[in-house]
Amino acid sequence: MRAMSIRSFGALLATAIAVTVSMPCQAVTIAYVGTEPGNAPSNFATQNWSNSAVPKAYATGTSNTYGKNGYWQIRPIPNPSGANTVSESAASGNNLGTSAGSFPTLWTGTLPAFMSGITGGAGNYVNFNGYAIYRGPDGSALYTQGALSVPVNNGPFNTPSGANTGYFGATLDFALTYSGTVRVGIAVDSVADGTYAPNYVGIYSAATGTVLSSLLTRDGVPDMAVFDIVNPAGESFSVAQWQLAGTQSVSAMSLVTFDVIVVPEPTSVALIAVGSLAVAACLRRRRG
Repeated sequence: MRAMSIRSFGALLATAIAVTVSMPCQAVTIAYVGTEPGNAPSNFATQNWSNSAVPKAYATGTSNTYGKNGYWQIRPIPNPSGANTVSESAASGNNLGTSAGSFPTLWTGTLPAFMSGITGGAGNYVNFNGYAIYRGPDGSALYTQGALSVPVNNGPFNTPSGANTGYFGATLDFALTYSGTVRVGIAVDSVADGTYAPNYVGIYSAATGTVLSSLLTRDGVPDMAVFDIVNPAGESFSVAQWQLAGTQSVSAMSLVTFDVIVVPEPTSVALIAVGSLAVAACLRRRRG
């Protein structure tokens, strides 16, 4: 068997690249990854979102933290909070409390490059004694964790629990400019009373409809619902908190994190495949 010529290899490489470039853009997908708990057996993993010493089920990369590429920790008060509280209305399209005059939201400080915008839903910023204690962005400082609480009054709609059993409240809107995978974490049930927690967290886009988390436990113990979004640049998303019929009131979100998951570019994958073909051809020639 003759060895593959340089000309033949070049033609094969050009064909592979042309096929890759001509492939249609990948449709947006949203996948529920899992829920990070905040109970004692997990070493309070949700509350320790920024503490690399606490193991986490769905943290990406090697840092063992969430929010490496973006975070909004809503209206925390340094612990002990004493007599300090937060109770302020929030109009639709708010900045999640980043410009609040007292106890502002802790965030990345600049809008991450992979996002074109992020806003909160209409409701109230709240933080009272007895709310969950969270780490701050430095992974060390302790805060009484605040939240953006929104009314859950849109519905009824279908949920996995049965037909027309769910109502939702819109918590968050954001848009991505990154054509790749972004992991999103939404922390809930941090306000000491499960009445104000969701049964489900959902992310919606016009391309996918709503993707829901698994059924959460409304028990006053924090949880972080984690999703992966594979996104063509320019797609917009909405986060909502769902409560089952007969239990709906308001629902509070305390933290949202973003982590970019780096995957090989399609062209790189094509080059690797072509290289593998060339090696296989050489092996066949030597055995022939």
